[in-house]
Amino acid sequence: MARMSADERRELLVHAAIRVMTREGVAKATTRAIATEADMPLGVFHYAFRSKQELMVMVTEAIARRSKTDIDAAVLTGRESDLAAVVRAGLRAYFDHVVAHPEEHLVTYELTTAALRDGEMGDVAARMYAYYLGENQKLLEAAAAALGVTFTEPVEVVSRYVFSTMDGLALNYLAQGDEDQARAVLDLVARTLLASVRVEDVP
Repeated sequence: MARMSADERRELLVHAAIRVMTREGVAKATTRAIATEADMPLGVFHYAFRSKQELMVMVTEAIARRSKTDIDAAVLTGRESDLAAVVRAGLRAYFDHVVAHPEEHLVTYELTTAALRDGEMGDVAARMYAYYLGENQKLLEAAAAALGVTFTEPVEVVSRYVFSTMDGLALNYLAQGDEDQARAVLDLVARTLLASVRVEDVP
C-alpha cells in the first residue's frame, strides 16, 4: 500500500468521524472509535491532529462543503438568470440537502452545543459559525456579480439574515419533520428576502 500523506490521513479520519457521529452521535465519537472506523492505529490520530477540537472544526467544514456543492450548482451555474429564481433555487438546494442527509446536519447542531458546553472546546463554536457565515457571504457576492446587481444593504447583514433563518428552519425541520410546511416557509423566506433587500443595477 502506498504511503499516505498527513493530509490524506486527516481526510480519511474526518470522513470516519462523520460516519461515527451520524451513526452513533457526537458523544460516542471518541478518538479511539474514529481511528477504528478509519482502520488506523490510535497513534495516527494524534499525529494527524493537534487536538480533537481541530478535528471537530474540520468535520463541520466538510459537512458544510457537501451542502455548499449543491447550493453552488443551483446558484452559480447560470441555469437561472432571474434574481428571484436564483434566490429560491439556492434556498431549496440547501433544504434539499437537509432532507436528504438529516443525520449530517444533526451532527453540526450536536457539535455546536457540545462546544458551547465544554470549556475545553475553546472557540470551536465561534469558528464553526464564522466559517458558515463567511462561505454564505462569498456565495451571495458571487451570485450578485453573476447577475450584475449589488445589494444596497451590507452583504454581511444579508448573509447573517439568510444563514440565521435557514439554520433555524433546518433545526425546526429536524425536530418536527413537517417537510411541506418547511417548504412553505422557504418560499416565505425568499419573498421576504427579495422584498426587504433591494438591489441596484451595477453601472
